[in-house]
Amino acid sequence: MRLEAELSAPQPSASAEPTPPASGALWDLEGDAGHAPAASEARDDGIRCAGEGPCVEVSTELALRVLPRPFSHVYAQREADESAIIQANVAAFRPLYVFAREGVELDRAGDPLGWYQVGQGRDAPLGWMQARDVFEWRQALLVSYTHPGDPIEGRSPVLMFQDLSSLESLVDDMDMAGRARSLYADIRQGEVPESVVSMEPERFVDITRQFYMLPILDWEQTRIRGDDARLLQLAAAVPRARGADTLDNPEYASQSRVGRGEAGAGLGDLQVDLVFVIDTTRSMQPFIDMTRDAVARMTQEFTDESSARFRFGLVTFRDCTDTIPGLEYVTRNHTPELVDGQTLVDLLEHSARATEVGSLDYAEEVFAGVDTALRSAWREDALRFMILVGDASSHPKGHPQNVTGKDEVDLRRELDDAQVHLLAIHLQDPRAEADHPIAHAQFSHLSRVRGDAGRSAIEAVDAFEQAQYLALVEQVTDDINSLLQRAVGGQAATPAPGAGDAELASVSALWQAALVEYIGREATPPKDIVAWSLDRDLMNPADRSLDVRVLVTREQLSTLSQSLDRVVQALMRAEVTQAQFFEALQGVAGQTMKQPDEIGQGAQLADTGLLPAFIQSLPYRSDILSLTDEMFASMTTQQRAELEWSLLAKLEQYRAINEQVDVWFQLNDTDDDRDRVYPLHLDYLP
Repeated sequence: MRLEAELSAPQPSASAEPTPPASGALWDLEGDAGHAPAASEARDDGIRCAGEGPCVEVSTELALRVLPRPFSHVYAQREADESAIIQANVAAFRPLYVFAREGVELDRAGDPLGWYQVGQGRDAPLGWMQARDVFEWRQALLVSYTHPGDPIEGRSPVLMFQDLSSLESLVDDMDMAGRARSLYADIRQGEVPESVVSMEPERFVDITRQFYMLPILDWEQTRIRGDDARLLQLAAAVPRARGADTLDNPEYASQSRVGRGEAGAGLGDLQVDLVFVIDTTRSMQPFIDMTRDAVARMTQEFTDESSARFRFGLVTFRDCTDTIPGLEYVTRNHTPELVDGQTLVDLLEHSARATEVGSLDYAEEVFAGVDTALRSAWREDALRFMILVGDASSHPKGHPQNVTGKDEVDLRRELDDAQVHLLAIHLQDPRAEADHPIAHAQFSHLSRVRGDAGRSAIEAVDAFEQAQYLALVEQVTDDINSLLQRAVGGQAATPAPGAGDAELASVSALWQAALVEYIGREATPPKDIVAWSLDRDLMNPADRSLDVRVLVTREQLSTLSQSLDRVVQALMRAEVTQAQFFEALQGVAGQTMKQPDEIGQGAQLADTGLLPAFIQSLPYRSDILSLTDEMFASMTTQQRAELEWSLLAKLEQYRAINEQVDVWFQLNDTDDDRDRVYPLHLDYLP
């Protein structure tokens, strides 16, 4: 079964190419909610305000809400006068219901017009807020900037246009890339085109490190070179900050044009965390010893200063101990706290020893090793690297010996969110040639270079050519040390073409991706504007520039975890007792869901009342939400197992996110811990 959250495509606009049936891509938006009509038609934003109760979105019948911007007020009447304020400095980004809209015009970029009558509940309005002080919050969906890649070959920054027609004119141009190139050239010379309001900074602003909000207000769909693309109306906001960041603002314009390879004085404190993830099943001892020797050689070249900049970790993995108890462990973290180089050498000498116990099959628990290493005690401001060493593929999701319920796709997403960059060393045993393509595909996805989806940091070595492995691991460690010394010494963060050829291309690419993230911490995302943008790179539309997320509070994620846990228990109970799914679900959920006779014939899981309300309001579709008794009964044993494992993997992801203190953002100084928010990937949803 396909278990990822999916969004279905809206109808194309009159100006777009005909769109084929929904492809199932994650980014396809469902229904007509927020979908703008053709430019030649009268614009109808799909909101009905009947005068009784909150306004609603016609397509979903959901109440319309707005999020206040920081430092905003509620007025007794539609007059921005200090004497009319009835509530000053309302809590920012805390949803309010809309009861009426008067004169609202959102096409004025940094200065929307009009008023919203708002209330904290559905019963009665509290007062009026200016359109410039709020933005509409229709599906709890927002977008985030994707990793832009390296400064030379990476994508261009997102441009934010004054109105839809300006963006459509560019997208419909036969020479879209040429026109876009001219726009970027003008902006970099300080000549801002009239149609462009603002721009994503050249440097990368990672939403998981520096929180901002880009809610989707409206969208249109088109096709560019055969690929689906979205024209999005976005509202930009930053907690605890106000003031429109347009390109007419010299301060914002200046910082937005700073290149993603320009670190200024910011590299003087650069640090590196390097965690080795090594297979310790039979036949791996020579490679463990050679890794030890390479790290020892690296540390011998350290000065006192460079030694202080590095910290190391070590995680080893074997196979499922439920199946083979003699293996002693599935994974072992030898460094609960990261250590210096000499301590790592000692651990590789004495602690990380290969077992003499054999496995049942060739695959090992590689995914479990990576998952454990992800929970390392990474330093907050360090560049984070993981070196995976193994000679076999990992058990796929759903396999009885896969102990995490995760696969390379799940782990790659978590690596990105944690800003961990993985280099994979695949030891290829000629006797296990049938496993090579499986392991290569898994290792390649895990080691994908962030910002360049077509490139992976993977190195393959013949397992019988041990000298090749020693030379490789020595070069990897030497390259990382060399790149750090060059960066700290003030040499170019991005080597000129032809320079730096001594480094492995895989190591250099990972280093550049990590450095782009690090340098981007000095950048500031735009705020307080409403504008139109394309979700693809204007210069190269094959590259995605915006990813979709859903904003969840800690309380919402906790509630979702509890609900999914009950669904998993019900799946297990139904499998054992041969009961119908909803009957089993009622047995584990008690009074938290509707009685079976209240749900109705052919009902779906989404109809049970068990899952949180915010899930049902999102415009996405999922096999899990649409699960019925009939669907469950028709599933094979393997399909049921895959469904169960997928939900267990999501529960583990929720647990991991909840335990990470530094990824939860406080929108207001007075927010409780349960009200902190996290921008969750849409495909993390059930």
